[in-house]
Amino acid sequence: MEHVIILKNTDTGQALTLPVTPSSYPMSAGRAVERLDMAQTGQIALPGLKSLFTGTLEFFLPAREYPFMTAGAMAQPSHYLDRLIEWSAAANVCRYIVTGTSINAPVLLGALEYGEDDGTGDVKCKLPLYEYRYLDEAKAETVTQNSGRPVEASSQPEQASSYTVVKGDSLWSICRRIYGDGSLAYKLATANSIKNPNLIYPGQALTLPDKSDLAGYAATPAPSTSGGSASGKPAQRQAVALAEQAAAKAETRAALELNVK
Repeated sequence: MEHVIILKNTDTGQALTLPVTPSSYPMSAGRAVERLDMAQTGQIALPGLKSLFTGTLEFFLPAREYPFMTAGAMAQPSHYLDRLIEWSAAANVCRYIVTGTSINAPVLLGALEYGEDDGTGDVKCKLPLYEYRYLDEAKAETVTQNSGRPVEASSQPEQASSYTVVKGDSLWSICRRIYGDGSLAYKLATANSIKNPNLIYPGQALTLPDKSDLAGYAATPAPSTSGGSASGKPAQRQAVALAEQAAAKAETRAALELNVK
């Protein structure tokens, strides 16, 4: 089946059918893949966000009649050049259509490259196409992980408004993962009316204020143990050490689970 390539301006309703269908046409679809380096595990691949198509359509505009031209086409390069340049400059959204296929995508036209090189008057063209996504249709996508357990980001901590505690969590490890600072555990305890920052349980729902707001909370110290000083500082240091150890054990366990998988 012979294909025909059409560019239709959605703003004006005008349509251009290429006078000669090129031997190939660009298209891509699917989802991007993100690759991460994890300590003790190595490199892993994670599904990313839906990717947008980008490609270059190469074609030529005849200056005289050829038997292989599309029916109804004009042997006048300027007729096509003028419109394509105008649509590109105006940033008009066009439909990129290849008949006989499922390709019918909204695109923006890049800067058109064109010229003659054989003295026939025929014009060879290169037209970049960039898939367009309408803002009212764009939705934030959640990137899924290879493991059911959250993976700690090495550069930019994740942010959320709430969190449900899972087995192996501690306030210290949660604050280090969410805010990048485990010492905020005692302020997070205050924000959630937790009397003992060392005691949380799976299924417990935590409110996670913005980091700047959380900094304004007073810290809830861990209950002092027998033999501690009146100020409670030795007990608090011991609690910090225990929290760090628990977080380290949780990270090691998560890494081992990934290795097993």
